[in-house]
Amino acid sequence: MNGRLVLSLVGLGVIAFSFYIIFAYPGYADDAFYLLLGWMVVNFALLYAIRPRGTPSPTGPTLDQSPFPSTGAASSSTPLPSSSGPATPLGFCIYCAAPLTPGARSCPACGHAVPQW
Repeated sequence: MNGRLVLSLVGLGVIAFSFYIIFAYPGYADDAFYLLLGWMVVNFALLYAIRPRGTPSPTGPTLDQSPFPSTGAASSSTPLPSSSGPATPLGFCIYCAAPLTPGARSCPACGHAVPQW
């Protein structure tokens, strides 16, 4: 049985027992409250101690896998455009939709700076 499941079931039992004490024996309500408070602290510590520890997932993208599967005419062997030069890949201004010439740093129509990716 999973340790976290056992802790959850024991926690439900502690809560039920505490509420029973609070309503059946009001003189011990303070003790039941401290029992609940103590169980919360112990439960959080135990849940942290037995958290699932799997193999770490790769942090960086791999060369052969893509989160966006390619479909259609484009293939994975087609090289991506290089970002070495100041190019405007959109061909239009994102602010006013005016056409842009390749390599433009600002829009000739509205004057906004063109984002460089």
